[in-house]
Amino acid sequence: MINSFHMHVFKQLLWTDLKIFSQMIKDKIINFVIWVTTAAWVNTYLMSAFGVSDEFATFMIAGSCATAGFFEIYPSVIHWVSDIEGDQIISYYMTLPIPAWLVLIRMIVFFAISAGTLSIIVLPLCKIMLWERFDMSAFSIMQFMTIFVTMNIFYGAFTLVVTSYVKNMSSLGNVWMRFVYPVWFLGGFQYAWTTLYKTSPFFAYVGLINPMTYIMEATRCSILGQEGYLSFWVSIGTVVLFTVLCTWLGIVRLKKRLDFV
Repeated sequence: MINSFHMHVFKQLLWTDLKIFSQMIKDKIINFVIWVTTAAWVNTYLMSAFGVSDEFATFMIAGSCATAGFFEIYPSVIHWVSDIEGDQIISYYMTLPIPAWLVLIRMIVFFAISAGTLSIIVLPLCKIMLWERFDMSAFSIMQFMTIFVTMNIFYGAFTLVVTSYVKNMSSLGNVWMRFVYPVWFLGGFQYAWTTLYKTSPFFAYVGLINPMTYIMEATRCSILGQEGYLSFWVSIGTVVLFTVLCTWLGIVRLKKRLDFV
């Protein structure tokens, strides 16, 4: 059972993480701007020369909004695994007079805040760049902020799970290519679930066990409208369930890995 002292320590640890993050935020924002502008320009202006419609460009931009935070998983896993193998600051945190699970929850919260701070620039930047070519007439700020917060919390929990499965730095590439990358690429980044269902109902139903499917669908629904996508609120509820599962699994596995009782 947590008390006010536990929450005080939790906030102090989180504040320390955020102060360290603030020292590198400038470079991270520059990286995001370069990635966003490049992707938006290619999808909208270059691909149109090959006959791709503006609707598809908007579709891909909405997908980019959904995956911006996802791309922060890799550097976060590198940081956490290198700490476990090296300085083991996390092991010190686990000895503090607060529940061990709260220390790990702090990692999820920090990831959600840091990734959200960066990925929030994607949508307005794309709108400024493309303006009339980026149709946002069906945009819902309430739905967008709901999926935005939900997916970044999920990404934090998912990062916890990935970290627990990476044995060492040399095996990070294997986990990324064999597990994390397929989860993203097969999660509907380049297609809607209904389109996949029309082509192959079997693979469409298999895709429903992938949390990225619901994140993609909900994000596009919030930007482009409900028509043609899975139910927004069903998708939100499913992402929440995946978040709870990943949080539980990540905490159990990391506590075992750190030999913390």
